[in-house]
Amino acid sequence: MNGRRDIELQRTQARLREQQEALRSQLVATELDLAITFCQVAATTKDAARYERNIANALEAFYAAVYFLNCNHLKSTLDLEIKEKLLRLDFLLESLERASDPALLHAEPSCALRQ
Repeated sequence: MNGRRDIELQRTQARLREQQEALRSQLVATELDLAITFCQVAATTKDAARYERNIANALEAFYAAVYFLNCNHLKSTLDLEIKEKLLRLDFLLESLERASDPALLHAEPSCALRQ
């Protein structure tokens, strides 16, 4: 009977791993959406403080996404949605970098994300 329980345990573990990967991908996609939104808000403001705050928030969301991508065991199989969001965010950050102080866009991630 232990054999049957072992098989069921393996199935449960596999199902939980799949769920974890799906949730991690969803979190990455959400963080990238958030970063894109902050970039769009920064691009439309004329207030320097608001601009800098939104760029910092965009980078924070981007660093969080990268952190969870690095935890992902399926990095080589990133889904199309995440790849498209990464490309869009890269374009937005590059265009904002050209329009402002480049040092701001190369800031370090927060201590919480460096762990």
